[in-house]
Amino acid sequence: MPVDGRRHNLKILGLFPHPGVSHFHFFHPILRGLAERGHDVTVVSHFPDKSPPVGYTDIPLTGKETLSNSVDLKVFENRRFYNHFLEFFMLYEWGKDACNHTLRSEALYKVMRQKVRYDVILLEQFNSDCMMGVAHMLQAPVIGLSSCAMMPWHYERMGMPIIPSYIPALFLGQSEDMTLGGRLANWITFHAMNAMYKLFTIPATDSLVQYKFGHDMPSVGELVKETSLMFVNQHFSLSGAKPLPPSVIELGGVHIQKAKPLDVDLQKFLDNADNGVVFISWGSMIKAETLPVAKRDAIVRAAKRLKQRVIWKWENETLANKPDNMYISKWLPQRDILCHPNVKVFMTHAGLMGSSEAAYCGVPVVATPMYGDQFLNAAAMKQRGMGVVLNYEDIDENTVLKSIKKVLEKQYFDNAKMISYAYKHRPNTALDTAIWWVEYVANTEGAPLLKSSSTYMSRFVYYSLDIYTVLGLVGFTSAVTWGLLMRKIKNAKRNKATTKVKSN
Repeated sequence: MPVDGRRHNLKILGLFPHPGVSHFHFFHPILRGLAERGHDVTVVSHFPDKSPPVGYTDIPLTGKETLSNSVDLKVFENRRFYNHFLEFFMLYEWGKDACNHTLRSEALYKVMRQKVRYDVILLEQFNSDCMMGVAHMLQAPVIGLSSCAMMPWHYERMGMPIIPSYIPALFLGQSEDMTLGGRLANWITFHAMNAMYKLFTIPATDSLVQYKFGHDMPSVGELVKETSLMFVNQHFSLSGAKPLPPSVIELGGVHIQKAKPLDVDLQKFLDNADNGVVFISWGSMIKAETLPVAKRDAIVRAAKRLKQRVIWKWENETLANKPDNMYISKWLPQRDILCHPNVKVFMTHAGLMGSSEAAYCGVPVVATPMYGDQFLNAAAMKQRGMGVVLNYEDIDENTVLKSIKKVLEKQYFDNAKMISYAYKHRPNTALDTAIWWVEYVANTEGAPLLKSSSTYMSRFVYYSLDIYTVLGLVGFTSAVTWGLLMRKIKNAKRNKATTKVKSN
């Protein structure tokens, strides 16, 4: 339907097969916001809304354990330089598993059986493009959502250039400022991961999708090129400026809502912290209680030596030798704590949700990345001067204490506040921006004018390698021709001189 026939009650489908709750924290506010604006939103996910608004319908994926408090810190004890390639294969297996589970689920069967004509489909594009097959069957425009920075395989489908000279690959964890060696590693990682996705993930996904819907189903590698728009959980203030086409929308911080009242005891603990508070939280997936005893005790001893109070998300009722200046809890309202004026330092694993909240609230960080995009986020915060990196392997009493005292310096506070200003001040809120674009895509039947023709180009043509090849051949041919001509002229002169000598 054209723009002048704009509809206000859209039928929207959300497809989110990945069982990671931290990912869904990015998607959920957008889905709720659309329902609250009067649209009919149907959501297939592992995380049904506990109090859905009118127009929000959950069709839950069941029978699968979600990824919450599931990461044991022991797996990070002996990491290698090639660990990011091992992580790719972990994501590959997760993607296959989630795809297979969802395609066989009663939830998806219910969606397909209803035969609803959806105006737009929102789906996660992460470690598998399995749901593009479903979207193809339902014949609706697609908006892809990435809860982290764009993956190496996202660039081509959106007609974006891969520029590894200053855009760090998600898996490697560098900032925009790279050495020659860093740029080489970044180039290899970007292109290797992209190739691995095409070599392993796409064929595996095709096999599952075609088994479900028939062998005449196009490859998901082609279907992803029909993505109308992509919402990315990033913002230039934190992740850096990039050459984004109009079809890629930065929505970093869309999950950050208005502050809610804190628990009475927690509020009192924060309010009465005359010297400030250090907040420790390693997110929803990592179990802090699985810390090796030596590292756990090192953090406890360091906390005891601080004049600041310490709040630690600790998934156990007790903590050995807990000092009097420490408050522990299995769950903590991270955003509301971070924005309390007495919080001076955030010790984080540098997950993107926590990093975004630190940027929003203007709190300096001590980042201890563990896996995935956390290294990228930690490097970005360090490069912007709002934090330091404390590697997991280096955790001991002195390094913890030194890192905290370092970011208590005024320059880190000032840099964090500067980033906070940029992060907060936008023409529209992230949620309003998301809703506007969803309505635009639906009302223009896929926003065809946003689509770059480069999406359908081979990378060889996109980067003008065909032109360079032609120019190289022309140059080579010219050089060879010139060389042969010079040689012929030289031989002619030599023959003429020889003839002259003989005649004399």
